[in-house]
Amino acid sequence: MKAAAAALIATVGTSSFASAFTSGTSRGRPTSHLAMSSLPSWNDLQSLASSTPVGSSLDEEVSLRPTGRAAPFVQNKLRLFDSEEFSSDKPPKITLYRDHAGWCPYCMKTMCQIEEKQIPINIELVPMRSYGDKPTEFTKLVPSGLLPALIVETDDGRKQVITESQVIMELLDQWHPPSEGYKPMLPDSNDQAGNARYDMLARLERDLFSWWCNFIFRPERMGGGGSGGLMGMLSGKGGSAEMSGAMKGFLDALDKVEAELKSTTGPWFFDNADHPTMIDFVYVSHVERMLASAAFWKGLDLRSGDEKKRFPCLNAWLEAFEKREYYLAFKSDYFTHGGFYIVLILYF
Repeated sequence: MKAAAAALIATVGTSSFASAFTSGTSRGRPTSHLAMSSLPSWNDLQSLASSTPVGSSLDEEVSLRPTGRAAPFVQNKLRLFDSEEFSSDKPPKITLYRDHAGWCPYCMKTMCQIEEKQIPINIELVPMRSYGDKPTEFTKLVPSGLLPALIVETDDGRKQVITESQVIMELLDQWHPPSEGYKPMLPDSNDQAGNARYDMLARLERDLFSWWCNFIFRPERMGGGGSGGLMGMLSGKGGSAEMSGAMKGFLDALDKVEAELKSTTGPWFFDNADHPTMIDFVYVSHVERMLASAAFWKGLDLRSGDEKKRFPCLNAWLEAFEKREYYLAFKSDYFTHGGFYIVLILYF
């Protein structure tokens, strides 16, 4: 729309564009009205937008989406990447059901892995419960309504249903191994040290998640005096005596995450790959929400000022993700995440 507006103004001129909305005066002030005959139609705006480089590129993307070979997009329904085995006429026999709006962190981590590994897959979009009832055709397959859900069609036409993001991600990794040209997402089964590190990181993620819930969903204690005042207690900037136990626990858990990222040579949790692996995706979908809710509700901005200096490896890890197009396609914003947690508090 911005491109269309810019093209429109360039075409008809700024003064002419403004005159379409104002004419005459009343006591020295312009009287606003719509000169409908002088305004372009929606078709005209579409043509103007399509004539710009951005509009032309977006039109091309829209035309590619049904083929499964477009750029990452939150509402893509087919992903084929460079596969020569599948096409829109011969789609894969696995289908991922995920949330329509791109809010679900478990769907997000699954999609990030699919995009990084470039796994050919069908995608069906289903609303979360907060948007209304799930369609009957989905609940017949998945009575629990859980998302994400993976449907695998066997050669004899039967459909196998798999839920739980961790299980789905592990199976997708097994079914698309490095021997077939796919990136590995888990340590090799014979890599004892690698598997031990993965398990340790997975436990740390759950610990971080628990401290985050305590920090966000419980009010700060209002004890004590001191010079920091209410905002000092909320942000932790009023001195250690005024920092709540929940905030301290959350920051201590982040310190441990920072140490694990610092222990590798690259931005990721594992050194044996030059790309994010499954444990990175397990973390990032929740860390993104932690950043938003901590800033929105507690005034704790982990990506600027003193906190960014405290967590340089965490911020480098996030910046590495932000160079990946699929992450930007699924990443949400602070206001969406901040508002979402009020919904959780009020309705769940």
